[in-house]
Amino acid sequence: MKILSRVKYILTLSCQSAAELSSRRLDEQLSLVDRLALNGHLLVCGGCRRFRKQVAFLSEATRHVAARLEEAADSGLSEEARVRIAQTMHDAQRES
Repeated sequence: MKILSRVKYILTLSCQSAAELSSRRLDEQLSLVDRLALNGHLLVCGGCRRFRKQVAFLSEATRHVAARLEEAADSGLSEEARVRIAQTMHDAQRES
């Protein structure tokens, strides 16, 4: 990406792109350009800041439930049931 197109990308990031980057940020390390664009957008867009907080909350809640599920593995749930529940939680996190 040429320098001017990088600057334009950083300065004109849309809310849809910011939402995608906020979600990706939970699963992977963003490039420097993506981090700059997202952080710049978040400085001026309250809606996207709220979305980022909501996605982070859901991700943390899912991790917490997954940890509790592992603790409950001794409670008599079959392996199949645990796998089904974990898959459902993973799918729900991806959809948000």
